Amino acid sequence: MAINFTSRSRIESLNKLAEGGEATIYEYDSKRVIKVFKPKVDLARKKEKVNYFISIKNQLPRNVIGPEEEVTVQGKFVGYAMRKLVGAEDLHMLTKPKYLTAAHLSNQDVLQIITDFGKHLGELHSTGIIVGDVSDYNFQINGKCDYFIDVDSWGIEGKYTPDAYTELFTCPDSYSSSGSINFSIENENYNFAILAFNMLTRIHPFGGTYLPDKNLSTIERMKRKISIVGKHKGDIKIPKIIGSWKWMSPQLEKDFLEIFEQGKKIDITANLQELLKNMKYCSTHDIYYYSKFNECPLCNENAKVKTAPVVAKVTQTANGPQITVIFAGIDCAYVLSNVHYLNRSNEAVHFETVRKFTVERGKRVDFSNDGKVVFVTDDDSIQVYDENNQVAATIERMHKSNYLVKDRDLYYVDKGNNLVRLSITKSGNMPNYLGQVFNAFFEASDDGKVLIVSMYPKTAIITTPDYTFEVDYNGRINEYAIKYDRATQKWLFVYQLSNGKYRTMVFNKNRIEYDDDVIMYNAQPLVNIDFCNNTIYDPADGKIIGTNIVKNTAKEFNCGVVDESSRLQFTGRGFKIYNKNNIYNYG
Repeated sequence: MAINFTSRSRIESLNKLAEGGEATIYEYDSKRVIKVFKPKVDLARKKEKVNYFISIKNQLPRNVIGPEEEVTVQGKFVGYAMRKLVGAEDLHMLTKPKYLTAAHLSNQDVLQIITDFGKHLGELHSTGIIVGDVSDYNFQINGKCDYFIDVDSWGIEGKYTPDAYTELFTCPDSYSSSGSINFSIENENYNFAILAFNMLTRIHPFGGTYLPDKNLSTIERMKRKISIVGKHKGDIKIPKIIGSWKWMSPQLEKDFLEIFEQGKKIDITANLQELLKNMKYCSTHDIYYYSKFNECPLCNENAKVKTAPVVAKVTQTANGPQITVIFAGIDCAYVLSNVHYLNRSNEAVHFETVRKFTVERGKRVDFSNDGKVVFVTDDDSIQVYDENNQVAATIERMHKSNYLVKDRDLYYVDKGNNLVRLSITKSGNMPNYLGQVFNAFFEASDDGKVLIVSMYPKTAIITTPDYTFEVDYNGRINEYAIKYDRATQKWLFVYQLSNGKYRTMVFNKNRIEYDDDVIMYNAQPLVNIDFCNNTIYDPADGKIIGTNIVKNTAKEFNCGVVDESSRLQFTGRGFKIYNKNNIYNYG
């Protein structure tokens, strides 16, 4: 059986959901999507693999979203149909504190997801399947359920070689002298251990800053076995917001040590399952821990468990900068922006008016500055509510595309890939089309200036109010931040690739004033930085680092309430500091 189209243009008229280097995903009907390969792909090889996976689809775990029937154009193979996933997110979201808070996922819930993932991966291995690309963007979650995707890139021992891999999750022993990858189930056990540790702790096992050689890359540290769990951990600075992983069982910690630093390639799933069966809650640290400890290892000082240090009170001086608390919400679960926060009842609360709006699962809520307009966003649409909680408008948008709320201005990408600024006014909603975009990032200044980044394969088209730039790039963008310098009217665009490297660009009128990869950032997420007077302000552990891109100088400002998760807003004389539960004025 096959789904046959008369032409590619007929396929391209369908609703596009996603696009990658090899293929494009389209919505076919309410239950299925189709993956259509680009002409440059070896279609004969893909067809053979796709038909093989169709033939064994009933033998695969139910959470494998694989080929179910061919897609053809005038009888010629171009792709395949598969089940449609609704509301799913990349596994990478498990490393985001805000996502975990909003989704009410504890460390025990994350452990369950990863344990199930290991079990299902083992089932695939038992059939001879090698996934190849075991990484945080190649699998998806929906609630606590895990899903395997991109099946056509998988391999079969003795039959097919996998088509993809991600360096940060690939065993260094996999590389042959010729540079090719030796895929095997044993090497994939290593890959899964990297992934599991990353998701459980929110840091890569070869992450942090290696102080003896700060320029040593993550990949090189993997090769040299310099991880954060072994003999070198005292030489590695770990972001304060990561916290301790001593809640794990000693056996699982030992597994990670043996894999990352001793070259073993063991399957950790059994010890994940054993830990999951033995978890106990600690109300002091709001965390689950291995119940075979006599008490919580984060509480028991005699156990000599290393925990993240507590921020000390700042000693203020008469002449020095003063820290004052602007907001300290007892019921605050997470400060979402400068106008609203999420309370412990999962309601978005407007600071000034205390207006509350329930945040439903899978949706995001934003307020206008005065709290009279509410924007409720899901994967495909944005609903606008008036001050009487009545729906004033429903706007369709490109599936899972970026959007931005600036007071009563809504910036979004419509189904035709147009970036639209919709102004909500008393006399009606006024759309302004800002141009066609592709996989777009964008930001707007308070006075309505917009920077747009369209991410085409290997080329970014960056449009400012003054000029359009074409910039080459390589790799997948992991994090990014766009900031506007009100003082100099320059734009800052910073992004991080999947290999951990940052690129910093500053745009001034019709030229790129700064473009380099020498600046490293502490902010997690990257959007927490700020930019003013040619200076990039980066939150770190107990300090703010200001890097002036014109003078090529950097200064540190001590501030005890700041850590890597703090969002900075430069006020001209000091900073507003947005932490998880508090907002401070520093200056």
